[in-house]
Amino acid sequence: MIEFPWEDNLLERKTESDLKDLIKTLVAFSNSVQPGHRAVLLIGEKDDGKIQGVKDPDNIQKRIRKECDKIYPTILWSSKVYKKENKFCIRVEIEYSGETPHFGGSSWIRKGSENIKASDEVFQRLIDLRSNIITEISKWFNKEVTIHGDQATVPNPKKVGYFGGGEQYFSHRWKWEEVAKIVFINNYWVTFEKKESNEQISEPLNKLTLSFDNENERLKVIVDY
Repeated sequence: MIEFPWEDNLLERKTESDLKDLIKTLVAFSNSVQPGHRAVLLIGEKDDGKIQGVKDPDNIQKRIRKECDKIYPTILWSSKVYKKENKFCIRVEIEYSGETPHFGGSSWIRKGSENIKASDEVFQRLIDLRSNIITEISKWFNKEVTIHGDQATVPNPKKVGYFGGGEQYFSHRWKWEEVAKIVFINNYWVTFEKKESNEQISEPLNKLTLSFDNENERLKVIVDY
């Protein structure tokens, strides 16, 4: 159940003569790259990997900067010239900014190897990702985290039955500490998949507190009852 608004196909090759939609690619990459990953655009290489090169690398880099400056909010990008088969090419890398959605006139995302306009649903998900807690959790999407069931939030036993002759006890749905993988996030809940059983449990954001498991070097999510 992975429903993030991004795709994994974030490598594109363009020749020097195929840069008319450069800003569309830059916006789509910035809206689609996963936290902790980079989208890569190789200018001077053909789709089949053959090296064509560029005539004026400095001029191309100035054009890249000019197009990036048109994008709002500001994207995280870098470019460098590299040489392959004795020809100059340019590598552009774009990182997740935490400020999605980005615009360059319109907002685009990646769909496979294509740049498409973001639908209203996807657009809202991009906005949702800007929430502070969601931004941090999204960095651990599809990764293992430590789940800590906060036992202090478990209600005390209560009297039940006629005349209060019995007691009802409560227990937390999470152990003191468990390992789970984050498989879904939106603006309201997060879905975790337990490592031991593959059981999926969704938790509302207002029951989650973030910390860090220093021993295992991963996010710790403290869950209220």
